Amino acid sequence: MSLMWPLGMNRDYCGMRRFPWWARPWVQSLLRFDPRVMRRMPAALLLIAVGLAAWVFELGAVLQGQAQVRNWSSTWVGLDLMEITGLVLTSILLRRRSVYLSPVAAVTATLFGLDAWFDVLTASAGADWYESLATAFFGEIPMTGLLAALAIWAPRHITGRGPGQ
Repeated sequence: MSLMWPLGMNRDYCGMRRFPWWARPWVQSLLRFDPRVMRRMPAALLLIAVGLAAWVFELGAVLQGQAQVRNWSSTWVGLDLMEITGLVLTSILLRRRSVYLSPVAAVTATLFGLDAWFDVLTASAGADWYESLATAFFGEIPMTGLLAALAIWAPRHITGRGPGQ
């Protein structure tokens, strides 16, 4: 029996063979928005927000006085604080199964996409650029995809008849 994937595609078409054998069950659960995964997602988003908050303090200390642009460190810290706020709100709204989840997740996805874009394009050549590229590919772009998928999933699975509406 074949599993149904997004838009009726089979798993080979979705590229499941690209994932290592040990990661396939987790990725399949995530792609199907398995209820077990959805129950854990608010806590995971909060953990990511806490980690990002620690990064904000580091960034504020490191960028202080280094940049040639006025308020450069404030700009990056402010963007990261908006991302943290978006993750916390997304987590709360997902937990409450609120109808407001979709727009908040979409805005947060956009913030992570912008963060990746500007990190890579404004980084200095050399090690800084490679570090920015790594954080974009392994942190910000996956978060963008996850939050965008959540924004698409929410209207189909959350009705206006529940707690936190």
